[in-house]
Amino acid sequence: MTAKTNAVPGSPTNMTEDEKKAFIRRRRGRNWAVMLALLGLVGLFYFVAMARMSVSG
Repeated sequence: MTAKTNAVPGSPTNMTEDEKKAFIRRRRGRNWAVMLALLGLVGLFYFVAMARMSVSG
């Protein structure tokens, strides 16, 4: 049997407080980078769609 823990999924459980803070800071940075990349793609698709509609219409 395995024991259940209340750990956050994806985060190691045997960390010092400073390591946890650094881990969370790095994860937050990655989350911002992913968000910016997705917003960039949304913007790119929007402008490509607008350009295609203005050419054909």
